[in-house]
Amino acid sequence: MPKALFFSLPLHGHVNPSLPVVRELILRGDEIIYYSADRFAAEIRQVGARYRPYRDAFLADLSHLPAQTDELSWLLMRTVASVLESDLDAFRAERPDYVISDSVAPWGQWVGRILGVPVVTSVSTFAFNRRVLAFGLAHGVRPRSARRLLSKLRHMTNAFLLHRRLCRVHGRHGPGVVGSVMGRSDLNIVYTSRHFQPCAETFDDRFQFVGPMTSRTETVTFPWEQVRRPDVVYVSLGTLFNADTAFYRRCFEAFSGQDFQVILSTGTNVSRDSLGVAPPNFIVAAHVPQLAVLQRVRAFVTHGGMNSVSESLSYGVPVVVVPQMGEQAIVGRQVEHLGAGLCLMKEEVTAEKLRESVRQLLVDERFRIQAATVRRSFDAAGGVARATDIIVAFTRGARREDGRSGSPLRDDAA
Repeated sequence: MPKALFFSLPLHGHVNPSLPVVRELILRGDEIIYYSADRFAAEIRQVGARYRPYRDAFLADLSHLPAQTDELSWLLMRTVASVLESDLDAFRAERPDYVISDSVAPWGQWVGRILGVPVVTSVSTFAFNRRVLAFGLAHGVRPRSARRLLSKLRHMTNAFLLHRRLCRVHGRHGPGVVGSVMGRSDLNIVYTSRHFQPCAETFDDRFQFVGPMTSRTETVTFPWEQVRRPDVVYVSLGTLFNADTAFYRRCFEAFSGQDFQVILSTGTNVSRDSLGVAPPNFIVAAHVPQLAVLQRVRAFVTHGGMNSVSESLSYGVPVVVVPQMGEQAIVGRQVEHLGAGLCLMKEEVTAEKLRESVRQLLVDERFRIQAATVRRSFDAAGGVARATDIIVAFTRGARREDGRSGSPLRDDAA
């Protein structure tokens, strides 16, 4: 029985798309040991994987990450050092046949290289290379201030110095600073379609676009009896960047008195009292069953997380993206570029612009037509079955060709 170690980034947007593939690999006979955080343990075990917790304190609680995005390269490289120091012997003792690593979990790439086994990269965002970054810059995605740019550069310098030390300690050249936040290997499973991927023509066959994985169990109850209007708009900032009370109040101002109903999901980081009294056409809840809600709505105001946007477009629902970080801004700009929605940068959001943007999505049928085009591209991408076929062929082929060692991994951009 082939055995794999799966190294996740313990965030919903990274764990959720991977679990259907993990389940299918297990059904085909592989054993998967899945490293994550305790809040995902039940879901991981439910698909048949063996759950293992990270010992690293940063990975155990990523709730502070929104305030640390400037430090991301340093945080990830520091986590590589911590994970390898505490757990490398345990990873080696498992004698895995291959590794699956989230594209933003560079310690997985390091483990694969040190152990000499094939690495599959699980890409829950867009695939990134220099051309995609140039696409973002051309569409206005850049640091919000010189101070933030300098902060990013300072942390990248610290990450580079730590990378050099890790290379000396482990005798391997692991993913560098850029590779830590844009991970790739000789096989990259990207959970979107080529149609939705920016600059898709710049990625070679090492990148397989299999479409989003939107199948998951939802146990949240919802007061459906309160949905009384034919037109419904859904608003959510996801699970990580959802503490923006001012934004929720702006939504109250924007949509109060409109002829549509609004479902607003706030998460648990915002108290109902801090929001004030919701307008009569609002349903406000800490959590909602997102997939079920998306099947009932005509527009979605979202932070632009890849999971949320993919789920919305999978149901042909156009989106207004209000990105909270650079990666989400690129998602928003691509949505706008394809005509499947609109993008409002966080600093330019006003109640009037929110109202006008949602009105455009509700009135102009072209947005729904383009969202449906993206949906069809998702349907045609192959999904779980194709992703699993590719992983099985790659890992079995590498074992036949090289025994227990995979082909060298490359950091070069496609």
